Amino acid sequence: MTIWLLIAFSACTAFAFRALPFAFKNSSALTQTQGSFYRFISYSAQAMLGVIIYDTAFNKMDALTLIQQFQILDALKLFLLVGTFIAVAKTKKILPAFFASLLIYVTAFAYLNG
Repeated sequence: MTIWLLIAFSACTAFAFRALPFAFKNSSALTQTQGSFYRFISYSAQAMLGVIIYDTAFNKMDALTLIQQFQILDALKLFLLVGTFIAVAKTKKILPAFFASLLIYVTAFAYLNG
């Protein structure tokens, strides 16, 4: 498999998962929030978001490299990611949890590197 074929496949699948809900907007499959189609679309979007967050937080390190080079700041990142997830799940508000985690991270980063 060439790199261009892999890039084309990735682009097509990423576009398909983003465009699929619009193609079925009037369908009863998307209005049933407990249906398997709705859950599949929702989980795939959440999985893509999880990959983006992991890549950003841990500088695209694989799990073995992360474990080998684990630092206090990485533990804080994991703690804040889990804490933000729990806060958003309980309060259903994203921005306050995000800004609180951001403030904690910036403070800890300044303290550890200052």
